[in-house]
Amino acid sequence: MMNMLNITTYSDQFDALLVTDTINKRYLTQFTGSGGYLLMTAESKELLVAGKYVEQIFLQSHDCNVVCTDHLGLIETLKQRLAHHGIQRLGIEANALSYAMFCQLDENLSQTLVATTEIIETLRQQKTDSECVLIKKACAITEQAIEHALTRFTPNMTEKALGLLIEFTARELGADDIDFLIVVSGKRGALPHGRPSDKPILMGELVTIDFGIVYRGYHSDVTRTFAVGEISHQLQHIYDVVFQAQQLGVSMLGIGVATQDIDTAVRNYIQEHGYGQYFIHGLGHGVGLQGHEIPFLNQHQNTVLQQGMIVTIEPGVYIPNVGGVRIEDTLLITDSGAESLTHLPRQCRDITQDFCVPVQIGVPNK
Repeated sequence: MMNMLNITTYSDQFDALLVTDTINKRYLTQFTGSGGYLLMTAESKELLVAGKYVEQIFLQSHDCNVVCTDHLGLIETLKQRLAHHGIQRLGIEANALSYAMFCQLDENLSQTLVATTEIIETLRQQKTDSECVLIKKACAITEQAIEHALTRFTPNMTEKALGLLIEFTARELGADDIDFLIVVSGKRGALPHGRPSDKPILMGELVTIDFGIVYRGYHSDVTRTFAVGEISHQLQHIYDVVFQAQQLGVSMLGIGVATQDIDTAVRNYIQEHGYGQYFIHGLGHGVGLQGHEIPFLNQHQNTVLQQGMIVTIEPGVYIPNVGGVRIEDTLLITDSGAESLTHLPRQCRDITQDFCVPVQIGVPNK
């Protein structure tokens, strides 16, 4: 079961909440369709949808009332349901509702519209046991796909070719979708979000793979940087600094710890070792029904970690015309610190030597 939104908690702000964000609708109802709105009142959950979604809702959502909008249309149906429940103040998701739809609601409803932000997203931060199981499975598929693809790597293979191997293997293992894939090598390693290109991956370079999939709606995220044969002392030094910085960040995770403090400590460590100006993004983010969700670990937001949150720790150093290193794990906050949901070795590995024996690939049970 998901955590339940208690509308009465917000009785000083609104009487009902209109949920328009597709992911939030899924979280609260298990309905995976893209259409319709969810009306949350103190007494009920109502999915207002076109008739084509009704059967799907009966199959997926067992605690929702279904209201078909085919006859009256969405606005008139919503007006009737709000009147039925005696709603005077209607909460709306400011970050999800389009301006055009806001105008329609504002023009046609007598209720006061109350803008809200991150009400359900905040609820989603602490994962249930069933959510953790799905995220662990997603992480396992992700790492197996990387490991297996690297057994087929040969120097001069292009970034795109390696990326295709990773994607294909992930789908073979049970991934429902690919969230993102970054494969950058050599000087392109200085691009934190570089996509796979036609560039050959050459001996003496580093190659960074950042990969995330979707499994039953839940996401994964892991990054490793690998050596292609022997690398220079400069690249090795960058790797060692990022490795130690990442270990520091992981070691600080725990209940009651402020995310900004972790980001500051890791940032200071990288600064002290001469690469502060090259760490150009936040330290991490939440993972769940989205690949990037709250809480964010950076200098602009500050969240106190709670049990059940799942976050990444992913410091990186990116030097133009030289290359880059990023190491990232996805971790579950527990009463004893943090449990890593990703398990690929973090030490620098040479993919021309350490991946010679193919691993057995089998489609995991779903």
